[in-house]
Amino acid sequence: MQIVLLGDGEIERAATVMAGAFASDPLGLYILPDPQNRLTMLSWFWRQALHRNHLYAGNYTTAGEIRGVASWLPPGAPRETLWDLWQPFWQVLRCAGWRSTYRCLALLEFVERLRDRHCSSPHWYLDGLAVAPESQGQGIGSLLLQPVLERVDREGQTCCLYTSTERAVRFYQRQGFTVCEEVRFQTQAPPLWYMVRSPQ
Repeated sequence: MQIVLLGDGEIERAATVMAGAFASDPLGLYILPDPQNRLTMLSWFWRQALHRNHLYAGNYTTAGEIRGVASWLPPGAPRETLWDLWQPFWQVLRCAGWRSTYRCLALLEFVERLRDRHCSSPHWYLDGLAVAPESQGQGIGSLLLQPVLERVDREGQTCCLYTSTERAVRFYQRQGFTVCEEVRFQTQAPPLWYMVRSPQ
C-alpha cells in the first residue's frame, strides 16, 4: 500500500474519515456528549486541523481511496495561542454549547502545557492518526506513520503525541513511543497519555 501526501481537494473526505474513527474516542465522548452533533463537530475540528497542517505538508494518507490519515506539525510550525483557539470555537459554541466549548478549550490548553513540559526541543507533533473503522487491524496506521518516523530517525529529531485509549498506547509503544505521563485534564475527564519518541 502506498502512502502519499494528502491533496488539498481531499481534506473534506479525510476529515470525515477522521471524525468517524474518533467518534467513540473517550475524550471525544467527554467533550461532545451529544451524539446528534458529535460527528458534525469532529468533522469540523479535523477539517480545521488538516487545512492548517496542509500548509506544512504534514498530512499523509493512502493512495487512491482514503482509508486513513496521519496529520503532523513539523518543528518550527507556529504554536497556537489560546486566542487562536478561541476565534474558531464560536462554531463549537453555536453547535455544541458552553460546556463542550469550555472542555475543548481546556483540553487544548492543557495539551499545550504537556507539550512544553515533555518536548522542549524542536520536535514533530502528531496532531492525529486515524484509520477508517472498516480498515482497522490491517497495518495501515503503522504505514501512515512511516514517512515521518523514517525522517525523524534520519535527522535525529523527537516526536510526540497524546492519546486517550490503552489500545492506542500499546500501538504507539510498538512504534517506539514511550509514555511520559498519564493524566486527566479535568477531574471527571478520561485519562490521557502523553508519549514521546526519541530518534532510533
